[in-house]
Amino acid sequence: MKRYLFVLAIATFMLAGCRSSKEASKERASNEVWQTLLVKQLDAKIEDQIITVKYNNGTTLCYKILDNFGNVTLTWDRTNGRKNFDDGPSAYKGDISIPSFITTGENDDFTFRVMEIDANAFYDCAEVTSIDIPYSVLRIVNDAFKGCSGIKKYTVNENNQSYKDVDGILFSKDDKMLIKYPAKKETAEYVISEDVSIICTEAFTDNSFLRKITIGNFVTAISDNSFKNCSALEEVELGGNVRILGVDAFKNCPKLTLVNAHGMWPAHCSPTVFDDEVKASAKLYVPRGQLMNYKRRLEWRDFKNVQEY
Repeated sequence: MKRYLFVLAIATFMLAGCRSSKEASKERASNEVWQTLLVKQLDAKIEDQIITVKYNNGTTLCYKILDNFGNVTLTWDRTNGRKNFDDGPSAYKGDISIPSFITTGENDDFTFRVMEIDANAFYDCAEVTSIDIPYSVLRIVNDAFKGCSGIKKYTVNENNQSYKDVDGILFSKDDKMLIKYPAKKETAEYVISEDVSIICTEAFTDNSFLRKITIGNFVTAISDNSFKNCSALEEVELGGNVRILGVDAFKNCPKLTLVNAHGMWPAHCSPTVFDDEVKASAKLYVPRGQLMNYKRRLEWRDFKNVQEY
C-alpha cells in the first residue's frame, strides 16, 4: 500500500511538471488579474517592437518589448505620429491604470508581462492626474515621470516587490528612497519619514502647495532638482545627517525665506543649489559653534544672513 502511494505521488509530480509553459503562463496571468485593477483591453497591434494597446476607458498605452522572455516596458506615447518623447503633446491623460500584462494575437495567443516603466514614459504629461502601478513592475527608470505637473497621487499594488505608496507618495519598498511626491498634492507641510535616506531626482518638483518641508535625520542625500519649482515653499528643515545637496535642489523656490541646517558639518553642495535671491534674503540658521564651517563651504558662504542657534 505504501509502495502504491509512493508511486502515485511520483506520477502526480511528473504530470504536474509536464504542464506546458503556455498553461503555466495562463495561470500566472490569472493570478495577476486578482492582484491588479485592470481596465479591459480592446485592441493591440505590434510595429517595430512597440505594442500599442487600446482600453475601454479611452486610454491608449504604448509598450516596448524588452527581451525574448515576454517582458515589456511601458514607454512614451507613439500615437499621432510622434517620433520622440518630446515631439508634441502626449495623448496620455487622466487616471492611468497600468496592467500587469498585455496580450496580442488574433486569439490573445501572446502574453507580455509589464516589467518596468521606461525613461520619459510620461514626459511632460501635464494632464495625467494619477498613476496606478501594478505588482509586476520591478523597475522605474529615471525621468519616467518628468514633467508630470498634474499628478495628484501615485498608487502601487500592495504585492509589488520594489515599490509602495504612502498617502499617494511613491517610495521604494524598503522606504529608503522617496521617489515621487505628487505635484498636485495639496498639503502645506510635510515631514519626511526617518526611514528615508535618499530623496530622488525631481522628487518634489513642480509642487505648488508645499510651504514647509522637514527632512529627517536619516536622509543623507538630496538629489538634483529635488525641490525645483516648489513655488510656495517657505521653510526648510535640513536633518543633521544630510551630506549631499544636488544640482538645483532648491532652484526657483522664490518664497524660501528660512533654512534651518541641523548638520554639525555642512552638507556638500553642488555649485548651484539655491537661487541668488534666496541666498541674499533668506535666513540661514546653523548649529552653535559651526558658523565659520558654513562660511567656508560652497553655497553656504553666499548666504548673507547667517545665525547660530
